[in-house]
Amino acid sequence: MELSVVIVNYNVRDLLLNAVASLRVAMRGITGEIIVVDNASSDDAIAALNREYPDVITIPLDVNLGFGGGNNVGIERATGEFILLINPDTIVRDDTLRVMLDFMRAHPDAGFAGCKILNRDGSFEPASKRGFPSPWSSFCRVFGLSYLFPQSKMFGGYNLTWIDDDHTSKVDALSGCFMFCRGALLKQLGGFDTDFFHYGEDLDLCYRATLTGKNNYYHPATSIMHLQGESTRRSSLDAIAMFYQAMEIFARKHFRSRLLLLPIRAGIRLRRGMARVNQRIPNWPFVILDIVATVIGFSIGAQIQFGGLFTLPSYAYPEVLIVPPLLFVLTGMIARSYDESDRIPRNAAFGFLLGFFVLSALTYFFKSYAFSRGVVLVTTGIAATIGVVSRFFWLLYQRTFGGDSIRRIAFLTASEPGDEIQAAVRRNFFGKPVSVEGRIALTFGQASGGAMPLLGSIENVGKIARSHHLTDIFVLDTSVSYGDVVRALANSAGQPTRFHILREGGEWLAADSAMRGSGKGDSDAGAFLSKQTRGRILAGVLLLLWPVVYWARPSSITARAVAGAFWGKHPLVGGGASRLGNPVFTMAALCGDERLNERESATIEGYYAAHQSLLLDCEIILATARMRKSQQPRSQSAMGKRPVAEP
Repeated sequence: MELSVVIVNYNVRDLLLNAVASLRVAMRGITGEIIVVDNASSDDAIAALNREYPDVITIPLDVNLGFGGGNNVGIERATGEFILLINPDTIVRDDTLRVMLDFMRAHPDAGFAGCKILNRDGSFEPASKRGFPSPWSSFCRVFGLSYLFPQSKMFGGYNLTWIDDDHTSKVDALSGCFMFCRGALLKQLGGFDTDFFHYGEDLDLCYRATLTGKNNYYHPATSIMHLQGESTRRSSLDAIAMFYQAMEIFARKHFRSRLLLLPIRAGIRLRRGMARVNQRIPNWPFVILDIVATVIGFSIGAQIQFGGLFTLPSYAYPEVLIVPPLLFVLTGMIARSYDESDRIPRNAAFGFLLGFFVLSALTYFFKSYAFSRGVVLVTTGIAATIGVVSRFFWLLYQRTFGGDSIRRIAFLTASEPGDEIQAAVRRNFFGKPVSVEGRIALTFGQASGGAMPLLGSIENVGKIARSHHLTDIFVLDTSVSYGDVVRALANSAGQPTRFHILREGGEWLAADSAMRGSGKGDSDAGAFLSKQTRGRILAGVLLLLWPVVYWARPSSITARAVAGAFWGKHPLVGGGASRLGNPVFTMAALCGDERLNERESATIEGYYAAHQSLLLDCEIILATARMRKSQQPRSQSAMGKRPVAEP
């Protein structure tokens, strides 16, 4: 037998079924077997596999043996000359297995080999090629030198970033999500070391392979798509703790010299501490911003009151320079102003207000703070202004250009999708209306028929994604091969566009978290202002900046219309047409309002009414300006109704 494929599943049934479907296509012409080991999942994956793919060998386990332990069970059962260890959250190209088989046979010195791994947005996954950890590479990784100098052999050793991503090379280690192995060598090594429960076992296995005289190769002639981390996100395990515990096990096992082990351990623990901080305070850069803003505010207050920062009474130092910044950070943490939430501007305002009351109270009880309550007021006012405004604009950027922006989607399909399929897509998007831009065909010969606009063919998917600002591309039918999907993914690299695949039978991948939005509610930032007040403020700003607005505006926006909103004649922003008049900027316009029926228009207006805020109004204005280049007149043959998602 040429090839055995081993997959370990843990509660990612739909991803597993998709991976198996792509593998079965890639195994045509290859004598082989697919072995799935289920780590005591609760998702009925084995039953689904037995029903849909009865030729797949399934091994259900009663306990979760971890990634390495589960793979060892499959390795023991495998009979192929070569063994592919692959994650269930991957999709292979049609040629992937044949390319890797040919490579391994042409390179008898190769023990293990990996291919190019692409993330869901088409970007290159650095773990495709890796270096063994050392004191120096760990230091460069922890302190960011590997990110600052990725092309340097000296600093880029952790992920071997100095090696061309498109060049076949000998490497230290490969990613465990795709590892092509010689079966005899893999069994000689005894498979994975089960001291590693999750993470690190692939690094350890590659290291032990090099000790036998074999080489590990990175071969980018083919590629796979990796829906990274889905298995871990679905487990109850602490991923951060597992990852850094695995690094410590590796260092302890292979670097017994204390001279080498101590700096590696120190780097690992520092990195783990940083990861913990990032997990518990996801917006930690705002901590630094608040400290700086407080110092700036205090400096200005001291300058106004005493003529300089260091002209305060001597008894005030050093507490007066240390306590206020730390106090505002503490009250900010209490107010949850560093969380991942659309409410953080309001939370930050509350945190600074709470800090003001505490700091004011200190002036009554501690001599060090009794010098001036005016300085406390100025400090709080300036720090709060900087903190709240910066958070507002950060959120606005995220919702206009980042992952929380209004979804603009296209279908990659040979024929126009039916209403049922389009409704399935709309149901899987929560939170915001969705603009369906059109269809991407496999070839231009598939352009005829249907009312949905044709955007182009798969060969130009990168250009299409860029020109139409696509956030998501949905692969709808099985006539689109998995190889085509991965190639399209590679062609769209560099664009913030994610691919989603509809499995045979019409099921969406349930683990595809990107389809369900961020889960955040809309911000109430600015909700304390009336709609008319918000509109007049924003209209005034637009008129003051009209030269910039004129350059960026769509042709339909005029100074007269904005001025009318300023004087209250009609709304500036809205969901669509309203009883008060037609707004200048509408959410419906972002979704092709000339093709909306009454129900769709009402849905969008209802969404806007329920979530209206200063932040949402700014988002609609900026999104309108951003989309101006893609709002080109469509050909008569492409005209048709553009479906819009229901919130």
